[in-house]
Amino acid sequence: MNIRFLAVAACAVISTAGPARADKSRFWDYYEPHPTNYIGSREWWTQGDAFSGDWWGMRDMLEDDGVDFSVTYTNNIAGNVVGGRQRSATYTDNLGFGVEFNFEKLIGWKGATLTLSALNRAGQSLSQIAIGNQFTVQQVYGTQTAAYYALAFEQSLLDDKVAIKLGRFAAGDDFASSPIYWLYMNNGIDGNPQALPVNTGFSSYPGASWGARLRVDPTPEFNAMAGVYQTSTRFGNRGYHGFDWRMEDGDGVIMIGQVGWTPEFFKRAVPAAGTADGKAVAAGKDTKSFQEPAAMKGLPGHYWFGAYYSPWQYAQFGKTEKAGNSYGFYWHADQMIYQESPGSAQGLTIWSAVVLSPQQNIAKLPFEVNGGLVYQGLIPGRDNDETVFGVVYGQFSDDYAAATKAAGGGDPQYELVFEWGHRVQLSKFLYVQPNIQYVINPGGAHNIPNALVLGAQCSVTF
Repeated sequence: MNIRFLAVAACAVISTAGPARADKSRFWDYYEPHPTNYIGSREWWTQGDAFSGDWWGMRDMLEDDGVDFSVTYTNNIAGNVVGGRQRSATYTDNLGFGVEFNFEKLIGWKGATLTLSALNRAGQSLSQIAIGNQFTVQQVYGTQTAAYYALAFEQSLLDDKVAIKLGRFAAGDDFASSPIYWLYMNNGIDGNPQALPVNTGFSSYPGASWGARLRVDPTPEFNAMAGVYQTSTRFGNRGYHGFDWRMEDGDGVIMIGQVGWTPEFFKRAVPAAGTADGKAVAAGKDTKSFQEPAAMKGLPGHYWFGAYYSPWQYAQFGKTEKAGNSYGFYWHADQMIYQESPGSAQGLTIWSAVVLSPQQNIAKLPFEVNGGLVYQGLIPGRDNDETVFGVVYGQFSDDYAAATKAAGGGDPQYELVFEWGHRVQLSKFLYVQPNIQYVINPGGAHNIPNALVLGAQCSVTF
């Protein structure tokens, strides 16, 4: 059966609550009928981690032994009901495959992992065929083909305070990336701020490059990263299917550094559950005497500043010769400002991201600013749902505008997008997210009507 058919079917599943999942066990313990093994059971729906279940214990056994498989399917459906170049609707999707080998579990090699992954993308871009805007409205569009993605080895050292990563992966996997971005459907936000891959040789999913990254976490609140990655004119060529692993004389490098701070403000005590010693209940003693010390939890935040530099030669707008020494800066801040209860994930978070690439001759978007609000659990009884609002603003470079105007394409200045969405977390492995986007000044040149885009994205983990 086609896996895309299974994914679409999973997006329509509706079920009811059930009992808690049993503890992990070895494969032979699952030969007897077990609710979590059967697709459609109440336990599978409410507590299962994957649409395909735990394979009668085989999946759990493999994970315990150091082999973790993952298959995910994400689609984006969008249609512009108002504005743009023409009315249309498109469907695009991404099917991702991955396996991680934990060498500590496999052979006793502490702190070592190897990740392999691939993907298959299909569909059409609404922005490309109907709107004509820069910040594409479907985040899973790009490199529409089957492709190999990651071959990444990572080694953690010094009690996980130092981590070295080597192989083929994207700079955007580690730098300028936040789980908050993944909540949005617009590609100006999702993944990485779009100005980074557009302006320079900053690689981002689904395009991998050879790279090396060093991460240091000297304290729980502070971290720093440095990385160097290959750049090439061949990146994004679908004909190679991710298997162009060459490093040629004409290729270049990009170097990235980032420092981060992850504080928790206004910490309050979060009482731990009472624990008995096995005698207290029989003796009629108060179990409060055996409570663990209260944990201190606050409002979490994530802040970072990064910079990049690439000596590679980049094309200039309106000129035949190339220019080198691309550089730029980026900032990110997200902060929970309201928490429904101490230590709870439910509450309101505000966030922002800025990219500054000063070179007007090679940076298409020298200035981009994103921001938004995320509320988890806004609707009573839906504690895992997430409601999002986002904004993307990009300013086009003067040199790009002059070259576009000379070619008869107008005088692009800026583009602005607003996005609203509500992610309905139907289970741990399935969500559906209705979405609205309003694209102001598509393409930046005031020659395309503002577009209202209605859509949705759905994702299922197999």
